[in-house]
Amino acid sequence: MAATHEAERPSLQLAGTSKKRLFFTGPPQALTGLIPLVNHSDAKLKLRSIGLSSPSLKGAARLPLGTMPFYARLHPGEQADVPGTIMLDSSTPPGSHRLEITVGDTTVPVEAHVEEVVDLRMSPAQITILAGSTTSFTRTLVVENAGNVDLPTGELCETPIVDSNDLASALVAGINDSDKSTIEAMVKGILLKWGELNAGTLVTRRPAMVLHPGQKLAVEIRFELPATLKPLRHYWANLQLYNAALSVDIYTTANYGRKAADGRKKAAKRGKTRESAR
Repeated sequence: MAATHEAERPSLQLAGTSKKRLFFTGPPQALTGLIPLVNHSDAKLKLRSIGLSSPSLKGAARLPLGTMPFYARLHPGEQADVPGTIMLDSSTPPGSHRLEITVGDTTVPVEAHVEEVVDLRMSPAQITILAGSTTSFTRTLVVENAGNVDLPTGELCETPIVDSNDLASALVAGINDSDKSTIEAMVKGILLKWGELNAGTLVTRRPAMVLHPGQKLAVEIRFELPATLKPLRHYWANLQLYNAALSVDIYTTANYGRKAADGRKKAAKRGKTRESAR
């Protein structure tokens, strides 16, 4: 009996020749570009995935490239530039990279222009400090470089400490306490109240390091509070490092330490000395 051969099913094809180069741009996990397709058949055809290959690039799960989800539907004789997204390993360095796309029996080169991504992550994103008799506290944070460039971090960081009394409350207090004889005097009173919200500087110390793409570390950080904070108050600070932010809530107790009290007295004396010098 003669063997029967099943007719080959028609499929969407890449438009143009195999020498045509495609271009994709964007961050590693969202490279976007257009893929030219054509339907030479007399039926409506769909495409649900395409082939990807590269000798060096990895996919989102850090495995060799294989296929990528891709959906297209073309009517008989229709041709179109269909947008697609390539997902690479998030640590793929910025710059120009080469890979290949295969649709049907045609393979074309692709030039992928990977953008720089700065993505530092810290956990937890919020900490609370109960400030009693000391002014120095240590916390452990997990930091991760989820971008594709090295992130150097220094050993010292400073940020303002602000009284939890918000700007709106300070505005009301400033209006109530100000000299209402002139607009200028009222504005001055409001600005003085706003200035009082800044209670000092929070200093953080940690080992200087360079976080490489994909690196994740537990880092011990020391938080140093100024001695001039008032007891039984709530303060907050916001530490910004690259794109990551750490919110710090500070609650001082009734015995915020003798050193703190001495610091407040010295600060008050310095203020009086400046006033008398004027």
